[in-house]
Amino acid sequence: MSFNPYIPMNKPHWLIPEKPYETYDEYLKQYGGRSPVLKAREMAPEAVLDEVLKSGLRGRGGAGFPTARKWATVKSHWCPTRYVVCNAAEGEPGTFKDRFLIRKNPYATLEGMLIACHVVGAKEMFIPAKASFKKELERLRRAKEELAAKGLLDGLKLTIVPGPEEYLFGEERALLQVIEGCPPMPREMHYPPFEKGLFSELESPNPALVSNAESHARVPAIIHHGADSFKALGSKDTPGLIIVTVSGDVRRPGVFEMESGRPLREIFEMAGGAKPGRTLKAMYSGVTSPVLPASKFDTPADFGSLAKAGSGLGSCGFIVLDDAASVPRVMQGMIRFLYVESCSQCLACKTGLRQASIALDDLCEGRPGTADPLDRALAGVIGAPQTNRCFLPQEAVNLLPGSVEAFRAEFDDPARTVNAPRYLVPKIKDYDEDKHEFVLDRRVLDKQPDWTYAEPAEAAAR
Repeated sequence: MSFNPYIPMNKPHWLIPEKPYETYDEYLKQYGGRSPVLKAREMAPEAVLDEVLKSGLRGRGGAGFPTARKWATVKSHWCPTRYVVCNAAEGEPGTFKDRFLIRKNPYATLEGMLIACHVVGAKEMFIPAKASFKKELERLRRAKEELAAKGLLDGLKLTIVPGPEEYLFGEERALLQVIEGCPPMPREMHYPPFEKGLFSELESPNPALVSNAESHARVPAIIHHGADSFKALGSKDTPGLIIVTVSGDVRRPGVFEMESGRPLREIFEMAGGAKPGRTLKAMYSGVTSPVLPASKFDTPADFGSLAKAGSGLGSCGFIVLDDAASVPRVMQGMIRFLYVESCSQCLACKTGLRQASIALDDLCEGRPGTADPLDRALAGVIGAPQTNRCFLPQEAVNLLPGSVEAFRAEFDDPARTVNAPRYLVPKIKDYDEDKHEFVLDRRVLDKQPDWTYAEPAEAAAR
């Protein structure tokens, strides 16, 4: 099937051009040469906020929280010192959309942040991203210089923060810790960014507006074209467009932009569908949501529909499995990933996920004399979320029980599981757009629970 995943930018609200924008002036052509930031600054902050509210824009980072509500909370905070933060630390397995967006069009994200500053009254912005995202960091630095040359940063400060490789770097409270020069350790649940932001003190909590790259990037076109034009696209539950990553057992893995609400089955066909001789059987939305079996692939891709189907939209990182994949092996890899990436601040999380990971190793490797490995694995994940600071242990609860229920026959077939290869969790390092190939980070297999990596000889022995 012939398919062009990127719509020419003469159509409103699409973010990803067929060819990367090389300059800011090239980006501005879609707006007649005038920045939406300037239009927003001519409006009262309340009027801009009302336009974002009317658009129905929901965050594209995973939770789908209404963008305008988040902005309003920070805007109305009693503390006058406020910050705007772009979470560009994208590390969810199966997801590459924010990095792809930044490579193709960093200007929309930066403009969205500038508009947010105007609304919430912030004077300083931060963009934390993994230090390994070298292409993206360079694009952001060049874009920052161009916007500064245009005078758009006058009176404002924008800092790009290279950060660590850890999964929890992407958790918004851990993200703030990294900006402050600390390890990516989530704060307690009762310290959300809009209550305890950056460099806070007892009498100055400094609330922070934190959104991911795509969420910020959606705003300029809404301000330029109007909320109604955005709301006319997509589904009623999730207005507008989404950028999705499709990886796994499809013929043409890739990143695609489209209106929300398209059936998953159509999206997977955009990625070439199943490989020759195979059929698709399941999908995971990163490692945050329950499995969705192929019988539900007609579900629309929006937050509400996927939640009703028993899964979730998440950050639109769809990991697709075909009938040759071993679900127990997939769970072995995903639960180990969460166990290793757990930060050890919450004992129940690290201990429970350790129990689950070891039990799944026993199950998948067919180790003799191990009692009830599946029961031990389930008990471990169910007990992990106890006074947890972040969502990570809940992800394990989302993953394992539903996978066991949907594919129990595979868990009860030791011979098939033992003979299946180990599963490499698709933590994506890079994307070759011409070849439709993702480059996966194989060091996932060597990472240890203390966030170090196994020595080469030890890794080779495994």
